[in-house]
Amino acid sequence: MTIISVMIVDAVAGFFRKYMKISLRKSIVIAMITYFLLIAIGLVFLIPATFSQFNSFYKFLVDLLDKRVWEQYLKDNPKLLENINSIVDFLKPKLTDLFNYFLEQIATFTPQAILVAFFSILGTIYVSLYLSDLEHHAPMLFPKSCRDQARLFLLDLGQNMRRFIAVIVINALLVGISFGVLFKIMNLKYGIVIAFWAFVTNLIPIVGVLFEYIPVFIFSLSLGLEGLLWITVFTVLIHVGVFVLFLNVMKGYTRINPVILIFSILITGEVFGPVGIFFGVPLAMFLIVYWRRFLQPEFEKE
Repeated sequence: MTIISVMIVDAVAGFFRKYMKISLRKSIVIAMITYFLLIAIGLVFLIPATFSQFNSFYKFLVDLLDKRVWEQYLKDNPKLLENINSIVDFLKPKLTDLFNYFLEQIATFTPQAILVAFFSILGTIYVSLYLSDLEHHAPMLFPKSCRDQARLFLLDLGQNMRRFIAVIVINALLVGISFGVLFKIMNLKYGIVIAFWAFVTNLIPIVGVLFEYIPVFIFSLSLGLEGLLWITVFTVLIHVGVFVLFLNVMKGYTRINPVILIFSILITGEVFGPVGIFFGVPLAMFLIVYWRRFLQPEFEKE
């Protein structure tokens, strides 16, 4: 958590340095104030509102699945109705398991999360303020014979990690805000829950989109065929948009094969639990840069 926070603060500080023409220390301080202010706003306004609607939203989805309201407007299309019923029959037990698992994790990790959050905040402040010194002295941890190579490795890793984490967070914000705005425009309930869920799941590359769409798809079944199509088209368009943004921002930087990403997320999730899925990408990035800087040159030697 501290590492990700430091990367976000560093990316925001870089933006302030570039466009506000201010010193490194001032840009870091402004970036930290902005970052923690946004988190505080989320904790005070967004998260309580989300959890106040969460139980109601879950009951609404379960009731919707039990009543199968979509059968009313799909009765003239038996093939589509059969396919949707098959999908719903598959998703319903998964939704219940996901809700129970979510509540269990909240009960288990809330006391720990408070302590972790406190030390993460302290770590973010100190590491962000002294990041340049750490980057300067970090190569000294390596033997002198490979110190120059280690310096290039750390520089390459830092640049790629900053850019990757920054674009993932931006994409997650764009998707979450877009869903919130869409639900507001369509005057639909539970816009805050959907927006928050979309933001969190889109912090997980590739597989997060699937997690995001499950409750969105079930909810859209209550809107009729036209509403279902509108939500589906919007979901496709917003994800195409953020994918194009991702490709443009990462142009010239290390790109990770989707298969490697998925396996990395699965491994970190299995080892570290639910929190681990958020570290699959940094792990994959580290391994790829390490391979490119250290191992690949050795394999290419004659």
